[in-house]
Amino acid sequence: MIATRRQPGRGLSRPNSDAPTLGGVKTPTAATTTLEELRSDFERIVSDTIAQVEACPAKLDPTFEGYQPLLAAVRSATSLEGALLKRAIALVVGKNPELSLIHLERPLPVHQAAKVLFLRDDWARASMIRRDAEAIARDHYRPDLLVVDRAQQHALLLDIKRTVASYSPSAIVTLRSRMMASALAVREVLKRKYDAPSVSRASIAIIDATGDSRSEAEGILGFGDLDWLLRIDGAGRAITHLRELYGAKIRAILQKHCETIMGQRHKGRSGEKPQAGFEKEMGPTPGNEEQGEELNPQAVDQVGDQEGIFEDIGGNSDEPAGAHATTSSHSPAFAVGIASRRTR
Repeated sequence: MIATRRQPGRGLSRPNSDAPTLGGVKTPTAATTTLEELRSDFERIVSDTIAQVEACPAKLDPTFEGYQPLLAAVRSATSLEGALLKRAIALVVGKNPELSLIHLERPLPVHQAAKVLFLRDDWARASMIRRDAEAIARDHYRPDLLVVDRAQQHALLLDIKRTVASYSPSAIVTLRSRMMASALAVREVLKRKYDAPSVSRASIAIIDATGDSRSEAEGILGFGDLDWLLRIDGAGRAITHLRELYGAKIRAILQKHCETIMGQRHKGRSGEKPQAGFEKEMGPTPGNEEQGEELNPQAVDQVGDQEGIFEDIGGNSDEPAGAHATTSSHSPAFAVGIASRRTR
């Protein structure tokens, strides 16, 4: 059995700038059990993803002439990794019987007034806004995973990034404001359209697969934080194991392509004139990994149109700040915040 944490806690609120970090946290003792229970499922979804990488065709590219198969494998591997991590975390969620994974038919509405308040860091006013899920919105946001904790009446919106470092700070701020604004409507969406448990609070978390940009105060968390986010001991270690398995198989594919390319060049079977210096070094160009991430349509959809959002900050929004907003006096309080374990 997976050990789940049942800790009482109040609504999640925005953490202070001195929010605790992950340093000093010991690896949960249930990690080995989690890995064993998920090992076969992880191997299956990794094999599925590897098959897609190998099936990706190499397209003509004058810049990378002769290296197209290698380039296709790298780009395919980076673009598919986000979906792989999403599937893996969904499998881990199923290990806590108190959690429900909600599959949204439509994205959540993102209303301009709420988005601008969160961009301006005006949390006091934003916490008083209630948003009707049926109100017309120009912008929408679909979380990678929407998890409902029945025991704590808590909805958690997760956005999974292969590496946050490939996005500009302003893009992450914009993404976070869209997530927070959409979280204001999640209770009404769950109540009206889904057979989901009632929630009294919602939190958002951006999962950085590399962990290099972790900042609890900014809502950017790593795999190690999945243990307390999902209340499952060993969740983070399980996802780390999956990524190690995927990485090993991807590196084997790249090694095979490299050996084939170099073998053709040395034997003169490639039919091209060798380029100066290329036959001596096959190291990846710095930044290619991040560029592959930015070309992912899913990532583009999640970040949204930044220019229009910053026009809203200047007061140019077509929707007044009070449009469609009502206070929460007619219904139970609904707290929205960035995920923090300080109150868990």
